[in-house]
Amino acid sequence: MGRLKTAIGTAIMVSAALLMSGAASAQEKTKVRFGILTTASQAAFYVGVKQGIYAKYGFDVEVLPLATGVQANQALAAGQVDWSGGGVESTVVSWATGLPFKAYAMYAKGGDSYGILVRKDANIASPKDLKGKKVAVPQGTAPAQGLNQIIQDAGLPRDAVMRVNANYGNMGQMLISGSVDAMAGLEPFLTLTEEKMAGQGVLLMRMGKYVQGGGLFLITDKWAAANPTKIVDAVAALWESQQWVRKNPKEAAAIEAEFLKVEPRIVEVSFKVLQYDPLIDDFTAKSLQTTADYLAAEKLIPAPVKPADHLGTLNKITAEVKAKHPKLLE
Repeated sequence: MGRLKTAIGTAIMVSAALLMSGAASAQEKTKVRFGILTTASQAAFYVGVKQGIYAKYGFDVEVLPLATGVQANQALAAGQVDWSGGGVESTVVSWATGLPFKAYAMYAKGGDSYGILVRKDANIASPKDLKGKKVAVPQGTAPAQGLNQIIQDAGLPRDAVMRVNANYGNMGQMLISGSVDAMAGLEPFLTLTEEKMAGQGVLLMRMGKYVQGGGLFLITDKWAAANPTKIVDAVAALWESQQWVRKNPKEAAAIEAEFLKVEPRIVEVSFKVLQYDPLIDDFTAKSLQTTADYLAAEKLIPAPVKPADHLGTLNKITAEVKAKHPKLLE
């Protein structure tokens, strides 16, 4: 009887220990407020959360939807989110203005996610035909930069086009209503607008020759200082999420479609012009500098910036994640 009591007591103690261990493990997850933009280029963020990849690396993530890179900068700077993603242009702006966060990886790439959609009745068959036309474009963005370069390559003066400031969400309706002749936007808004126009809208061109799409994974300095041992895990979780999207594009599109509130096929269109690759290649490095020069010339940043000076942390963490998780780049 004594032995039975001892065995029962031991079993109870072991069970209690396991329960406590499980509770402790749950408590050990690092809380993160993740500001994710409602654009397909940031699919690896949302898909990774929904697939439990960030949880696997020890993170308890709260997703906070954001609309633009500017809003992401503001939320990061104000301490409203810990992580987010910024496009190439909004990240350059953050460097120029000394905002308190750093870049740690690319969340996606693909300049062909940007393009120019025109009204069929505007008689725009080539970039030269943009002369004298009204073009909806968000100021200080990659499409604005791309539009400038396209106009220049067409041999037109900078003021040959009437730019109408817009955002990605409202420019489609501006084109449909006829208040502008063309829009310089990004996916999935290009495809959504073209479909709504039912044959009255035509994609003039994509911008991959001129600008880089996607953007950079950003972490606040405050969160990084409070969680120095979790930074590599945060980046590794993104890399694994990107790999999952690459290997499971149809499933990933369905998950991201729920977040964007669109049909999966619309996200699939975006996936065709995006690469979920965390590394900064030569074109991206060049695009970062070209964007910095453009923003300085347009007086949208207070002083010129050398992006290479701001990528030291990213390069260091990239080397660490490569060494620790080499298969995540497959």
